[in-house]
Amino acid sequence: MSASHSAPSFDRRKTLKTLGLGWLALQMPTPARAIGFAGSAEETRAMEVSEYIQKNYWDQRRNLYMDKPGKQDPTAIWGGGIVFSSLVAAARHDKKYLGLVRDYFRGLDSYWDSKTKIPGYEPVPTAGNANDKYFDDNAWMVLTFLEAYELTGDMKYLKRAKETLAFVLTGWDDKAGGGIWWHVAHKDDAKNTCINAPAALGCFKLSKFSDAKTAAQLIEQGKKIVDWTVKVLQAPNGLFMDNIKVSTGVINRGTLTYNSALMQRCFIWLHASTKKQEYLDQAVRIGKAAEGLLDGKTGAYRDPEKWSHLMVEADIEMFRHTKQIIYYTRAKKTCEFHYNKWKAKPDNEVIDVASVARELWLVADMETSVGKMFWEKADRVTK
Repeated sequence: MSASHSAPSFDRRKTLKTLGLGWLALQMPTPARAIGFAGSAEETRAMEVSEYIQKNYWDQRRNLYMDKPGKQDPTAIWGGGIVFSSLVAAARHDKKYLGLVRDYFRGLDSYWDSKTKIPGYEPVPTAGNANDKYFDDNAWMVLTFLEAYELTGDMKYLKRAKETLAFVLTGWDDKAGGGIWWHVAHKDDAKNTCINAPAALGCFKLSKFSDAKTAAQLIEQGKKIVDWTVKVLQAPNGLFMDNIKVSTGVINRGTLTYNSALMQRCFIWLHASTKKQEYLDQAVRIGKAAEGLLDGKTGAYRDPEKWSHLMVEADIEMFRHTKQIIYYTRAKKTCEFHYNKWKAKPDNEVIDVASVARELWLVADMETSVGKMFWEKADRVTK
């Protein structure tokens, strides 16, 4: 992930503006009814965005998605992880996407650096022996590969999830009291919530598919990461700040949506696993504080889609866990805003379009039997 991934401070954040028309007609999204997809209303929207991605970004020859339409540069692995997660979600509803999940998984091997002692994903395709890996990029891949395994039962996704998490956990050391570094070469001198939260969740999720001894070790590791992140980076209102500069101890207090989203999902898992009220209290506390992350004019989460779609996912997971409709209503409102914004003027970068597709499919999951059945099984903390 590039340095632009770091959280901007609040006083520099621009309010989202409604985008006007003016995009070239040939680039406008194809109506889903013209695609021939006969799903529910939510499925139809999700399919419309996914088909737009296939039409404008997919390079079938290389099995890669381009960063921008008409360009030859593949998206960075951060964007690739979001695209993969949107494909996995689409495959729950349309089996043709299972083939794309398989093809893109093969394409992602061009980012996999197998020549290092502990392999991991580089931000861009690599010849190997590289040293520019972001631990958070890799943590996202763990989560989406586990979801692919949950859907398909194909062991290659589980195997790669294990391998990738092994790399992620090498980023932990005792500096700043613990925590996982953002970058393998300690770029920006930072340990961020955006790596520690998904790493902990990856530990928890992988424990479901591990033997008893390994599962216990993974859960203990996940708890250790959660405890450090709470101690160092949780704000007084319950949300999570962006990072700590290790050499100085200075905290970047910006609260991007996805930081709190992944910590909330950790607490949901911990409550489901232990039934301890303290974990549910933490999840609810984050959920309430997340109201402050909404744009007052639109009612949607204020951050760009590449960050805020993960808060949508946390809201939907919170809805499944608590049955409190407020979370689902909030998620749907953000999805509605993002879809209408995209419809008026499609985003240029695939990471943003894939984020919209992903969140729309997650809403479709909650309004279709196939989605409900998948998450009823996937949300279980044990097999």
